[in-house]
Amino acid sequence: MIVGYRSTIITLSRPKLGNGKTISSNAIFQRSCRVRCSHSTTSSMNGFEDARDRIRESFGKLELSPSSYDTAWVAMVPSKHSLNEPCFPQCLDWIIENQREDGSWGLNPSHPLLLKDSLSSTLACLLALTKWRVGEEQIKRGVGFIETYGWAVDNKDQISPLGFEVIFSSMIKSAEKLDLNLPLNLHLVNLVKCKRDSTIKRNVEYMGEGVGELCDWKEIIKLHQRQNGSLFDSPATTAAALIYHQHDKKCYQYLNSILQQHKNWVPTMYPTKIHSLLCLVDTLQNLGVHRHFKSEIKKALDEIYRLWQQKNEGIFSNVTHCAMAFRLLRMSYYDVSSDELAEFVDEEHFFTTSGKYTSHVEILELHKASQLAIDHEKDDILDKINNWTRTFMEQKLLNNGFIDRMSKKEVELALRKFYTTSHLAENRRYIKSYEENNFKILKAAYRSPNINNKDLLAFSIHDFELCQAQHREELQQLQRWFEDYRLDQLELEERYIHASYIFGVIVIPEPELSDARLMYTKYIALLTIVDDNFESFTKDECLNIIELVERWDDYASVGYKSERVKVFFSMFYKSIEELATIAEIKQGRSVKNHLVNLWLELMKMMLMEQVEWWTTKTIPSIEEYLYVTSITFGSKLFLLSIQYFLGIKISKDLLESDEICGLRNCSGRVMRILNDLQDSKKEQKEGSINSVTLLMKSMSEEEAIMKTKEILEMNRRELLKMVLVQKKGSQLPQLCKDIFWRSIKWAHFIYSQTDGFRIEEEMKNHIDEVFYKPLNH
Repeated sequence: MIVGYRSTIITLSRPKLGNGKTISSNAIFQRSCRVRCSHSTTSSMNGFEDARDRIRESFGKLELSPSSYDTAWVAMVPSKHSLNEPCFPQCLDWIIENQREDGSWGLNPSHPLLLKDSLSSTLACLLALTKWRVGEEQIKRGVGFIETYGWAVDNKDQISPLGFEVIFSSMIKSAEKLDLNLPLNLHLVNLVKCKRDSTIKRNVEYMGEGVGELCDWKEIIKLHQRQNGSLFDSPATTAAALIYHQHDKKCYQYLNSILQQHKNWVPTMYPTKIHSLLCLVDTLQNLGVHRHFKSEIKKALDEIYRLWQQKNEGIFSNVTHCAMAFRLLRMSYYDVSSDELAEFVDEEHFFTTSGKYTSHVEILELHKASQLAIDHEKDDILDKINNWTRTFMEQKLLNNGFIDRMSKKEVELALRKFYTTSHLAENRRYIKSYEENNFKILKAAYRSPNINNKDLLAFSIHDFELCQAQHREELQQLQRWFEDYRLDQLELEERYIHASYIFGVIVIPEPELSDARLMYTKYIALLTIVDDNFESFTKDECLNIIELVERWDDYASVGYKSERVKVFFSMFYKSIEELATIAEIKQGRSVKNHLVNLWLELMKMMLMEQVEWWTTKTIPSIEEYLYVTSITFGSKLFLLSIQYFLGIKISKDLLESDEICGLRNCSGRVMRILNDLQDSKKEQKEGSINSVTLLMKSMSEEEAIMKTKEILEMNRRELLKMVLVQKKGSQLPQLCKDIFWRSIKWAHFIYSQTDGFRIEEEMKNHIDEVFYKPLNH
């Protein structure tokens, strides 16, 4: 049975001038820019450009905020010449000068959920001041803060720094040895100590400062010291090694190198270049503004790829960095192998041998990376990582209070496969949740000034609103097109325009590609009408339409079998002629015959599906079924026709190449099967044919569904491989390949939310948020 597009689809076109000529997409884009500019002052637009320039400059300013916690541990390191003098007195000066008004130390400005971080940082600073007998007034005020907020030590709503129970408990013991009286509730202290005892049984060298003299520091340095002299790139752990082990030249050199840069303070992680570059690129993509910084992002990823090829320890000794680098590089068309993630395939091995206390961020990033399998046979490394990280996140991170509420939102989003989400909605969500004072947390909370700043927030909001304005203008053109072509006479409702247009924006988000976006949406509308007519028309009427298309330039000699055929073909002919004219201008040659022939092929396949299969109860093989129905679904029609509208000259030979054929076949099967899986129950009751019911001829329903999902996954991976892996000698531009992947994204998106293209409340909310609702709403 033919796919029912009726419940999702829409139609669109560009406006016309008074003389009947069509306005070009470039004119629409320029005019929408002028319209949007008229809504803002010149100064605000200048501010937009200035912010973009400052964001570009931020690629060269890769540092983290000061860490009171780590600076305090560095301040506690004794001089190599005397145990009674500090090795880094300048850090003591920084502590004295940077106490907050409430008597605490920590991230500045702080956050209501960072009381544990403030308690940990404050206690570390108090230990440093007490150890060297300075800052009596600061000590008094710091103790007062601990007395006031000590209740937060065991509060589950507060975000915990990594290893908090171990480190805070250990610092309490150190305070007792220094005769520093802490006004903490004894019951809370005992609770923290119990958690410390259970946690410390794990391999926790990363938080060695919380284990102190119990650590075999000589062995830790032997196993975990990095080329830069640090332990885990952590100033605090490296300082603890010098406090408890006292003699290690490379540790001293590492801390000195940081203070040469920052004078009198240290960050919670150093070096920061790799971390900052990865996070900045990831943030720009999440905010949806990465297209403004293509050259800067390419330069950054080129550097990350160079380090990846060199197996740089800054990437491969850090789980988060390794997983993020793999994900960002693979999705940006760099050749990276999943073999580099092999050490993370076993959950038990991961938790017991890393030498580092594991954060939920590491699990989350590993899971994101694991979704990028591109080979059905060889990517079992990613499959194994995906299996255990998904289970861990579902069972432990979400259900056992392992993480705070903010982090749970990140995990819930990561559990949704990245190709089933709409980038439009996700960009909006990310912008809404983005704060210039946002933070991340390791053993101490920190910010990245080049990532968390008002410029990036204001720029992202303004850019999103500019895109919203352009989308609304294009929708107005489409609504007028709907009226001009009187599509209501063909029983297509105007409300479908929005749903169809969303697909166009998902596949072609680039603002400058208005022609392609409108053409894609028009084709969805036209296919909806064709699909409905071929279901409701008689066989003779369908054959009449096919003959009219076959004799396109001489259709008048064919005649019409009925008035409704005449109404349909008149609209269809004008639409294709208009689009063919636009395509000819873009390509510099006529492509009308190819556009018409794609429609002709689709109509003939629809007739086969309707008459030979449905009416005569013919049962095709699964291979024949997928070949025919992927065409009647419209995938070949959409994906080949759109190539003419992307602003790229593309030859007939290239469109008929094996590469395009492979991309088209895989994407067509994926979209077809997604629809089948969604509607299999309904079509089984109706006695209709689909991939599941065909397979049920030789196996159980459960086995048929499993087999269908395997075919789906195999084709999805193969498609991703063809899009991401640069084929030697390929002549196909990257944008042309990307269109195939983006098209299956909208199919995943729609079939994961609604029942076969039906516009439900969730879809309506999505349309409202993407096109109409202001960000400040």
